[in-house]
Amino acid sequence: MLARRAFIASSVAVAATARAAEPDRIDAHSHVFVRGLKLAVAARYAPDYDASWQTLLALAEANGVRGAVILQPSFLGYDNSYLFSALRAEPGRFRGVPWISPSVETSATDWEEMARLGVRGLRFPISGFPTPDWPAYRAMLAEALKRDWPIHLYVESKRLPELLPLLLDGGHKVVIPHFGMFDRKLGPLRDPGFELLLEKASTGRVWVVLSGPYRVGPERARPAAPLLLAAFGPDRLMWGSDWPHTDTDLDRVTTYPKTLQSLDEWVPDGATRQKILVDTPAKLYGF
Repeated sequence: MLARRAFIASSVAVAATARAAEPDRIDAHSHVFVRGLKLAVAARYAPDYDASWQTLLALAEANGVRGAVILQPSFLGYDNSYLFSALRAEPGRFRGVPWISPSVETSATDWEEMARLGVRGLRFPISGFPTPDWPAYRAMLAEALKRDWPIHLYVESKRLPELLPLLLDGGHKVVIPHFGMFDRKLGPLRDPGFELLLEKASTGRVWVVLSGPYRVGPERARPAAPLLLAAFGPDRLMWGSDWPHTDTDLDRVTTYPKTLQSLDEWVPDGATRQKILVDTPAKLYGF
């Protein structure tokens, strides 16, 4: 407990100089967990550190971020208990995007309780995993449509031509993280999946999160940003810290403000940046 408190305190101290002029900005892509939680059977990553919701909140506050959207990490599978505990603890500051099992019955009461807690979307972190058996998710997807919750697709860009039209044809809103997940070897200008993503901007039902530039390569993220801005506009772009930068050796304290500083470079215009940081995520997630 003392170590965790010390980490939180150091997080605030290191990041304090980056306190924002816009205190209402929102982190649209983050994760929380602690050691000891049960991992998924097929987990490809086992963290040896804590990334508690308390630490996330301290970092957010130190950087002028008032709210965060927490997405269920894939290595915890369908056990969303820690995510839900964060929502219960800070209902005004957090929104959640769980990964729900299709094989466990979810009652109408369960859906209502999730909505009351602050769930505002459903996640499919299927990068490297098989495509879902969509008929098994029919009732779940119907709930998402009824509640106007977006579907969060964490998937390789080469699979977007298969998955994105299917969800859009079903009437869903879709959120894609990490600059569209384009192949860093191809880059945004040569990736067919990224090209399709830009085309689907015209539907008005796709959002992209400017998060995790290290996932696609910072040198690739830089030219991708103006392409995404031109296609989607600030009304369907958001910023996310991707904290705690899982499966990387990045510093979990100093990288948070650095991702905000990078946004200044990707989106130089202040009014446009304000929409990306504040207005768009607030509207989509009901902050």
